[in-house]
Amino acid sequence: MIGPTRTELLHLLAEDRTTSELARRLRVSAATVSAHTAALRGAGLISTTRAGKAVLHHRTALGSLLLGIRPAGPGPAVPNEG
Repeated sequence: MIGPTRTELLHLLAEDRTTSELARRLRVSAATVSAHTAALRGAGLISTTRAGKAVLHHRTALGSLLLGIRPAGPGPAVPNEG
């Protein structure tokens, strides 16, 4: 169980976001976001990269699956109905 804040954080990571942006959107401190992102990263639900001074977080395919969202990219072929 990941709780409502981490669930909302995962939803926000449909696109890459910085720690500061996540803190503003979630209305929590950057330290709180860092704690949540560390837990989600440890579970393989997000990954984090550095872009200059900024830290960017993004949802992994596993994180998308947890939310019931099919990850982008190639998937199984679906025959055309016709």
